[in-house]
Amino acid sequence: MKIALLGDTGMLGAKIIEVFKAQNQELLTPSHSEVDLNQPHTLEKFFQSQSFDVLVNCAAFTRVDACEEPAKFSLALNVNGTALGWLAKFCKKSGRILVHYSTDYVFNGRKEEPYLETDPMAPINTYGRTKSQGEKLILAENPHFYLIRSSWVYGPKGRNFVDTMVGLFKNRSRVEVVDDQVGGPTYTGDLAQFTWDLLAKKAAPGTYHFANSGYVSWYGFAKEIQRQTGLSRCDVVPVSSERVFRPAERPANSRFDLTKSTQALGQPPRGWEEALKDYLTKELKSEAA
Repeated sequence: MKIALLGDTGMLGAKIIEVFKAQNQELLTPSHSEVDLNQPHTLEKFFQSQSFDVLVNCAAFTRVDACEEPAKFSLALNVNGTALGWLAKFCKKSGRILVHYSTDYVFNGRKEEPYLETDPMAPINTYGRTKSQGEKLILAENPHFYLIRSSWVYGPKGRNFVDTMVGLFKNRSRVEVVDDQVGGPTYTGDLAQFTWDLLAKKAAPGTYHFANSGYVSWYGFAKEIQRQTGLSRCDVVPVSSERVFRPAERPANSRFDLTKSTQALGQPPRGWEEALKDYLTKELKSEAA
């Protein structure tokens, strides 16, 4: 397969390159000047001028709180929403496979059980609304697609919760972390591998939920990061979401039902604690070196 990758410099895109190159796949990584999700004519030109089999879209506006700013809304909607309609249209017209990533934030978090792929979307913040719009546009065009929702994503080459906590543990004596939001952390290395496995196994197209197995609160996640790093001098304190002001509301329940992904892989994703250990010992240390 020849893979066209959008967003190759981002946290997930960098891992897609690593995983797909390990499988000896040919990768096409256009620059922003070549393919601009704000400019549909650049998308059409790219599809017409380049030869590839699969389009993997890792490009997104992921600054959740910034999406609440009126000045950023148009950009977020174009990149996360409107552009997906064009990508889906061009993929369908040319017979290419579309891989796109979405988020737990398309749900309101009020469900008591883990979310299924078929549960109705009901976002409670602007970021979630822009991502849900992108999903709707893909479904409206209905190309051969894999729409992968993930949650609490972390990895090298990007701002994320794990890196933030490690920095705080080194420099502060006390850190407050919310304990009333629960979800599944997702390591980009495992998410990229899952993407490859879907394509390699020619899994049924559609929407998939993927995260590392197991659930935890943000507070529990922080405590496990602290335990694994041994940065114990910092006091990690649980607090309610009401104590921490953020412009964008977050869902209380971000848990995914992973049955469909498990069936596609033939086994469940590895546990989030094991994935975290890999990141902390192999990735984060090498980045700091």
